[in-house]
Amino acid sequence: MRFRIGPSVILMLFFSIFPLRRDVRLPAIMDEISVDDLKRHVTALHFDRSPYGHDPGPERAVQYIQREILKRGLDVKEDFFEWEGKSYRNLIAEKKGAVYPERIFIVGAHYDTVPGSPGADDNASAIAVLLEVARCIQKMSLDSTIRLIAFDLEEYGFVGSTHYAEKAKRAKEKVLGMISLEMVGYTHPKQNYPPYLNAKDYPHAGDFIGIIGNERSREFLERVYASFKRNIPQLPVESLLIPGNGEGMEEATLSDHSPFWDRGFPALMITDTAFLRNPNYHLPSDTLETLDFEFMRKVAAGVYYSIVDLAK
Repeated sequence: MRFRIGPSVILMLFFSIFPLRRDVRLPAIMDEISVDDLKRHVTALHFDRSPYGHDPGPERAVQYIQREILKRGLDVKEDFFEWEGKSYRNLIAEKKGAVYPERIFIVGAHYDTVPGSPGADDNASAIAVLLEVARCIQKMSLDSTIRLIAFDLEEYGFVGSTHYAEKAKRAKEKVLGMISLEMVGYTHPKQNYPPYLNAKDYPHAGDFIGIIGNERSREFLERVYASFKRNIPQLPVESLLIPGNGEGMEEATLSDHSPFWDRGFPALMITDTAFLRNPNYHLPSDTLETLDFEFMRKVAAGVYYSIVDLAK
């Protein structure tokens, strides 16, 4: 995740009250998603995955993600693009909708890192969640189509997601919502906030997952937030609604949802808030040992239930 503080602005905090009863018709996913599986994924991706690292770093990550998705019974398509004279790729898996296949929801996470970091939280944690969601939805019959995308080069200006979002716009695809999973594995007793937010209005502990959307994504945000609260009430959730496309609010735009905002698609970022909580951000110390895998398990379950609710 690329993250830096921008000018002072006022963000609108979005609060909603929803029933907390979980839909008993859905499988007990909390029993199916294990800490061991999440840890296995992060361990397998625990190395420099930057375009400037030692080969075969990025290729090794690609091969692992492809193998894991294929094991889930889903096909993987390679979406190639060019950057600085070299070829890179996003990886796309799809669960076709049984009733409305043209209606598309996307869940994405980037697999690249900055040079020198093993990128456990940023962003192997999110790829681990993506792979577990792929495993779980493979068993479900869904009305709408779900696309699961591992994006490359997020750290270098959202290159992979920009390529994909532009292609989706040109094709006039009916993307009803995109979720970017961005650093979802770190908790801390203390939570920091940008200077333009009043910390007294927010939790003091960094034990919550954040869901951020723009005004165009209001309804999408409401539905995802409601699903998290209803189905995983043991996971603290904070939601944030911002005006426009986050102009002047770089900290709310710095992930792969941003190119979708810029092209008019509803999109959200689900995040542990990056360096506002995690002191290992973009450092060699962003390691597996620092992660809270039980927290990640709850996030994975919340993402799964959200997708099922959206695609019903």
